[in-house]
Amino acid sequence: MKQHILVVDDEKNIRMTLTQCLADEAYTIDLAVNGEDALIQLSQADYDLILLDIKMPGLDGMEVLKKIRDRGIQVNVIMMTAYGTVERAVEAMKLGAIDFISKPFTPSEIRKLVQSVLQRHVLKETELNHFEEYLEFAKKCLLEQHYEKAEEILIKSITLNVEAPEPHNLLGVLAEYYRDIPRAQKHYRAALALDPTYRPADQNLERTVQWKYSQAGMNLGDRDDTDER
Repeated sequence: MKQHILVVDDEKNIRMTLTQCLADEAYTIDLAVNGEDALIQLSQADYDLILLDIKMPGLDGMEVLKKIRDRGIQVNVIMMTAYGTVERAVEAMKLGAIDFISKPFTPSEIRKLVQSVLQRHVLKETELNHFEEYLEFAKKCLLEQHYEKAEEILIKSITLNVEAPEPHNLLGVLAEYYRDIPRAQKHYRAALALDPTYRPADQNLERTVQWKYSQAGMNLGDRDDTDER
């Protein structure tokens, strides 16, 4: 059976681009033009994945995500943003959204992310073998709100790839969830020490050292893109 994907974006060209990007894969794709349309379609069909734009007129992506979870729908969600950062990221994580992609994206980037998200549910801790599997399993734990297990797996992933900045960035996000800002900053600095060009950690560190600390703008690891639509 083909996996069922719902694309939610108010821009027609984005909806068409995503349809074309995923056309060669074994997916059935439905399109929603806004948040209200998405909720109607979710009441009529079951989906394996939602590609959800954050900035939309009417109901924005975060409001749609909350309504989805309020209905008890535990579908996978990839949040799309044109801004390179994710506002209210701790809330998004609590609502089961840890995957983000910035516009513009390449066909290979969206295909790879969709595939990894859809395959993540089959991962088992006892069968993890390499860094990428540990990282994906940690994200699975975050989605299921198993935060202590996610932290444990992220720490293990670092031992498998000591040069990767992403586990440190996600550990920083977890520390912020627990309101431990000094520990979060430590992880963000560790990520930047490994890769000074890793913008998610750079943006997170810059935000947490501001005089008026805010979780708004937290970057969970999406591609850097500061251009607005």
